Amino acid sequence: MATSMLQNISLGGTLGVTFLGVCVSSMLYGVTCLQTFNYYRSAKAKSDGHLMWLMVAALLIFDSGHQAIVIHAVYNYLVLSFANPIRVTQLVWSIPTEVVFNAILAIILNGFLTYRIWKVSRLYSLTVVATVLSLANFGTNLAYAIRGYFYTNIFAAERELRPHGIAGLSISVATECMISFSLAYYLHTRRTGLSKSNDIITKLILVSVTTGLLIAAFNIADLIAYVTAKDDLYILFFNFMLGKLYANSLLTSLNSREYVLGILSDGQPASNHETIKLSPTGGRYGQSTSRSGAGVGGMSSHQVHIAMDRFVVSDLDVDDPRKYQRCAVVGF
Repeated sequence: MATSMLQNISLGGTLGVTFLGVCVSSMLYGVTCLQTFNYYRSAKAKSDGHLMWLMVAALLIFDSGHQAIVIHAVYNYLVLSFANPIRVTQLVWSIPTEVVFNAILAIILNGFLTYRIWKVSRLYSLTVVATVLSLANFGTNLAYAIRGYFYTNIFAAERELRPHGIAGLSISVATECMISFSLAYYLHTRRTGLSKSNDIITKLILVSVTTGLLIAAFNIADLIAYVTAKDDLYILFFNFMLGKLYANSLLTSLNSREYVLGILSDGQPASNHETIKLSPTGGRYGQSTSRSGAGVGGMSSHQVHIAMDRFVVSDLDVDDPRKYQRCAVVGF
């Protein structure tokens, strides 16, 4: 009987991919721990508010819970169900619970990025769209997990919940792409003529687009596996890693602030203003070719002083390039 039940089930496409999924997930969990450690040791973390500290702590807690859940699922199938092939088809409670943790980690990341969209765009309509998509993503994934608890056979659950799962993954892809491209576009519109300001904006765009599209790519791969591999469990391979990508994307965004702001000083001590002195002959920083008191054609060699604000950024102000655009001529 057991043989007839399992004759159409691929061992590599079921237990094999779940084992590989938990292996890769464990490596990504190590990255989460390292990034959390680096965040709390960073200079920016000391100036962040308690809410930010709690958010990072919540990320680590939920990601740790997610890792414990996926380990339990694989342990159940590979150890507890060893020599009992019938139990391989049973849906263990940790599989839908893993989806719940993914949904929580996704709403934390998307909520944070939606706040950034508001900061760079100041558009209520765009912020509302991002919020609605984030909540829809959370709601569909949470509902999918709740429905999964009522099934005892993992293949029956995958088959009957497929339309719901496809809808949830499609919303996830739309959410990540919308947020990433919105951040990239409104950061791009804030470019100025100042090279350092443009460098900052370029780095912010790269971080936003890279992390967002990486998550979208995994969701697309998850969606393709769900649609094409109907008799296998490749979907679990991608699901086990999605939670780690959500956590690490947010931590990367926070930890990259010091790297981005490092462009400002280029190793030099920060100051409030930078003064550039130009003489009528084109000399710079006092390198005038004319003597003091004499100018070209009898003109006096008064120097032009241009003061540029040194870019001072606190908390998440790194996402608002308008703060970097002030430049004024203060004297002749």
